Amino acid sequence: MNREQLRNISPAKLRIILDLMEASKGKGSDAIMPLFMQANLKMQQQGLQFTPEESKLILDMLKEDMTPEEVRKVDMMQSILANWQH
Repeated sequence: MNREQLRNISPAKLRIILDLMEASKGKGSDAIMPLFMQANLKMQQQGLQFTPEESKLILDMLKEDMTPEEVRKVDMMQSILANWQH
């Protein structure tokens, strides 16, 4: 986990990120994406949102414990979401 980048994140966002990291431990990519979406929903309910950089950082941290195949799935989903949002 890149502590330097996390240092600049607000405490409210950081709490959600840490909860997400804890909930995702030992889970595959199929389980992690719904957890990521739940974290986004929680953020919206609090009037917050992840910046694109924060989202990338979170997904990169989540990918650290994944197999290469799971990383490819997440990368593919990231690409689809990025194209969908533009």
